[in-house]
Amino acid sequence: MSEENNEQPSQELAKEVVIDGVVYFFMPIDVAIKYSDKIKSGFFIPLSEEKRVRIEFGEDDLKGKMVNYKEKGLANILFAKEDYFLFLSSIKRGLTGFFMKDDELASKTLSQQQILMLVSKAVKYIGLDDELVAAGEENANKVLNWVKTAPSINQYFKPFITTNQDEHLKNLFVGFIGIGLVRALSWPPQIYEKIMQAALFGDFTLSDKDIMQVILANGDRSKWSKSYHIHPTEATRLLGRLKNAFSREVLRAIEQHHELPDGSGFPNGLKGLSIDQMSAMLIVARHYVNKLIETNFAYDDRKGFIDEMLSVHFDFPNFQQPCKSLYIVMGIEVPQK
Repeated sequence: MSEENNEQPSQELAKEVVIDGVVYFFMPIDVAIKYSDKIKSGFFIPLSEEKRVRIEFGEDDLKGKMVNYKEKGLANILFAKEDYFLFLSSIKRGLTGFFMKDDELASKTLSQQQILMLVSKAVKYIGLDDELVAAGEENANKVLNWVKTAPSINQYFKPFITTNQDEHLKNLFVGFIGIGLVRALSWPPQIYEKIMQAALFGDFTLSDKDIMQVILANGDRSKWSKSYHIHPTEATRLLGRLKNAFSREVLRAIEQHHELPDGSGFPNGLKGLSIDQMSAMLIVARHYVNKLIETNFAYDDRKGFIDEMLSVHFDFPNFQQPCKSLYIVMGIEVPQK
């Protein structure tokens, strides 16, 4: 580690500083700690406006060092501009970053066929059976082919899946898991396409900037964009304009896909039984997929993830069956209690 003089941060946004002719961006230390395994460069610890400490990539216990500085009151670290965007990109590439190890390949825009192959690979990796994977692929293709015939929706959807490829991949993953949940509950196969519709069209109004802001906010909703706060409602409004294209239950599931049964979700803070059953299915599926991605697909811990979901996050009547179905989908014995 080394110490050098630091220049005064930019007054425009107080988000960047120039050091020896190089632009550095401020990164919230909470975000850096949460995703420390994705840091692939050195960075500076700004002790004051005049003093900083350099941490080199490869040093022992990077995460522990940042935790120590956070406990001393540090709010941000400094990444060189290029390293800053590479770090954010690696955070966004949850699925491609894990299943496509080559960084250059993982950063490319994939075709629809490549996307479905990747998601199929991912769901097979976590234990979904071939019949379920085939059902997911069939219904994903139906929805993705339909949207090409709906220009009023495709004008938003096409840019979304290009600039937010991993979010699209994650939504597909949620659709596959959601189909597994309803199959485990013996819902009719006709519902599968509705599950995939609700999974794929919840976020299509979001921009890359909206999603980046959410990552950097690290749970602080006051730092979200207005577009992110209202996107479930906006997506529902746009889709609802298409006469007879979507059932009421699909539109409700899209509007409610970020709600949580304890009332802490958004945009409406719904609680318990005010959340529809199809919505509950997809909320459970999304929570599980997010957990897998955050833990780099710690497949061996899947029972613990579901146990926690059932006992802590979703201990509500309309969420019990979706959680219990998740055990079945993952090939785990359902606990008796």
